[in-house]
Amino acid sequence: MFRLYYLVRRLTPQHRLTLTQGSVLSELVFSGPRRMSTLAEFEGVRQSSMTALVDRLERLGLVTRARDPEDRRAVLITATDTGRQYVNELVLTREEFLRERLIALEPAERAAIQAALPALRKLIDPAKKEELQGER
Repeated sequence: MFRLYYLVRRLTPQHRLTLTQGSVLSELVFSGPRRMSTLAEFEGVRQSSMTALVDRLERLGLVTRARDPEDRRAVLITATDTGRQYVNELVLTREEFLRERLIALEPAERAAIQAALPALRKLIDPAKKEELQGER
């Protein structure tokens, strides 16, 4: 799985973002606004490192910061329309990349991959729930 992920990533570059920047932006696009501390924990980095990363995303116009309406002491990071468009275009590019390679497989090979998808979802879904337990 990791080899496939890195192959797709390498052959469909994210242009100007690092792996972690792309991961943070994708998390914001697909899961909604997050606190800086939550993003740092999600990525396994120090909060100061996440602050620097978010600073760069903000300079690029991909995210904004705003006070959390539920806790004015906290700041929420949100993907901008430009950030959402960036992620959506990247997803479409990567989907097309995979689609082209899947078409090259034999029908039985494609069927085997399709049959494995429900089991893979079971592996992924509990991990996602655990990641989000600490959310607001």
